Amino acid sequence: MNIQCPICGDCKVQDLVYHQGVYRCTKCQHLFRINALDFDYTFYEKHDYWYNDPHWHRFMKTYFAFFEDYISLNTPSIELGAANGDFLSSVYDFQSNFVVGGIPELYYNELKDILNPIYNSIIPKERRLIGPIETITFPCTFENVFLIEVLEHFKDPYLVETILKTITKKHGRVFIATDNALHLNAVDMMFHHLEHLHIFSYASFSTVFSNSNWNCLLHWHSPVGKKYIVLERV
Repeated sequence: MNIQCPICGDCKVQDLVYHQGVYRCTKCQHLFRINALDFDYTFYEKHDYWYNDPHWHRFMKTYFAFFEDYISLNTPSIELGAANGDFLSSVYDFQSNFVVGGIPELYYNELKDILNPIYNSIIPKERRLIGPIETITFPCTFENVFLIEVLEHFKDPYLVETILKTITKKHGRVFIATDNALHLNAVDMMFHHLEHLHIFSYASFSTVFSNSNWNCLLHWHSPVGKKYIVLERV
């Protein structure tokens, strides 16, 4: 079976555990599943992913701290794969402290509506875009686009890049928190989470987002294996 890296196309890939479907590209160090394009998104529709987890809110506060200095005060903003809305609540509080005479316009995307009811007032029904980003219609372009622990779940990273450059305003920003393929925990994250389809190294991420549509303002690897990225739409 001839297996190629879905990012750089190289054929020199390492079978991490014999015939378990998870591979590392020896050229760009990307981690991937060979059956990613066949993954059934109904997995998420059958699970309340992170919903009402008391620890998740604290994680979101931590992630927000990494991005705070880069977030535009202009609206609208959207989080893709927003889970229960905790991160968006931090964005709302931050923008409300600075936006005079206006309310931050936040949009929420999820495969099903699992928004915590306490956020109904800041994200009304008409701003909830439910479904895969590959199929939904976005009502506008956005100043801030957030992908918090979600990039590793998408089937086709190149399609995600195309969607992001379409929905992000010129000089708008994309914020990404995901796993680091070169960290010791990354392989465990692939095998413990069947829904993780791609985990990026610096090289593989730069390959997907290497064109002239983006400036990379931040690409930082934390000691605990997380990757924090801020892109600006050119």
